[in-house]
Amino acid sequence: MTDVAIPQQQAAGIAIAGAPIETQATLSLVGWASELDAAYKLASMVCQTAFVPQHFRNKPEETAVAMLYGHTLEMPPMVAVKSIYVVHGTPALYAQAMYAIALSKGHEIERVEATEHRVVFRARRRGVQAWQKVEWTIARATQAGYTSNQKYRENPIGMLTEKCKAEAAKLVAPDALAGMSSVEEIQLGDFDETNYSDAPAEEAPAPKAKRTINRAKAPAPELPEIVHEAPQDEVAEEAPAEELATKAQLTKIHVILGKLGASEREAGLAELSNFTGRKITTSKDLTKAEASRFIEDAETPPPADENGELTSDEAWLAGTSTK
Repeated sequence: MTDVAIPQQQAAGIAIAGAPIETQATLSLVGWASELDAAYKLASMVCQTAFVPQHFRNKPEETAVAMLYGHTLEMPPMVAVKSIYVVHGTPALYAQAMYAIALSKGHEIERVEATEHRVVFRARRRGVQAWQKVEWTIARATQAGYTSNQKYRENPIGMLTEKCKAEAAKLVAPDALAGMSSVEEIQLGDFDETNYSDAPAEEAPAPKAKRTINRAKAPAPELPEIVHEAPQDEVAEEAPAEELATKAQLTKIHVILGKLGASEREAGLAELSNFTGRKITTSKDLTKAEASRFIEDAETPPPADENGELTSDEAWLAGTSTK
């Protein structure tokens, strides 16, 4: 062995030191990348078929991510694309899927009362003796802005039941749901980013200064008061601002935009700007009249095709689809 030779044991140590360090995190990322590749291959085939919802049709990337997201919730790929819906860039679950996940983990959720005005469930986490009560009423749904959905008038028991299922599942199985919320809950949010941040509330506008006339005190009781300022003409009152859209109208508009495939903020605002003919930077800019026209236009029955039937997309938007 010469002076420059490196002992075999030392050389092995140097080789090991120069090798990439495989941690659990890097191995996990490699696994995720492999799973995403497999999901994309599957998504590329199925997203062109009628077996996926309209919002994933011909979108292999989004379909693949939905499958992968569902995999973290232990959902089969095809169940994931039917159960996950993206609202304002946030993945959400339908109430029935949330209910099914909670039951699959051994938690208990039961309906104990159901009328057209009130539905009551009880729920308890696996291994816990005490039950927790979940109640939804038409009054509560109205206050929250949900009843702008026509289905609350057509099927109140069914809609209140779905609200109870979602809330009960979140109550007893937040870990199994990975903190996800229901589609309807997120649809109530506006397109404004401030709805999803801790941005400070806007300062209230300063009150308008009232016009005053300074009067000097009379030098003697018998003398009249002296007015040092000449009376000014009354300032004309500002024309009242046009009434803005109500919360119920905005909620309905968000649902309509979601059905149109414009649930993302930019797409939704572009749709509203195109409809009103002016730049809309937030859906709260809409006036009550504009909101009414948008909703009325969306709910106007679309023209039928040459066979007298609606297309699948038109039927879905009109709320008559049986899918």
